[in-house]
Amino acid sequence: MAVIHRRVTKAFRVHWKTHPGATPQKLVLTQKQAEDLELTQLYGGASLPGYTHTKGKFFDRPVDVSATTVGVLVAHDGTEMPLVDFDDPQIAE
Repeated sequence: MAVIHRRVTKAFRVHWKTHPGATPQKLVLTQKQAEDLELTQLYGGASLPGYTHTKGKFFDRPVDVSATTVGVLVAHDGTEMPLVDFDDPQIAE
């Protein structure tokens, strides 16, 4: 479950570092990935006073579910960034 959160967070960080001031369009995840990501948000948010979870969003970007995706972050320009690529420790955050 934490794997998807790590991959997504790292993908957002890399996008923001590569494209300062640009916001990714959305995440496209499998149903399982979306459920796992939501659970990590709920578990992590439970320890933060005043935290409110917005279903279907991550970093205020929409999370779409697709049965045909491998799990991608859609960059500001429409480029798809596969989340599996963000397991490599050589990728700078």
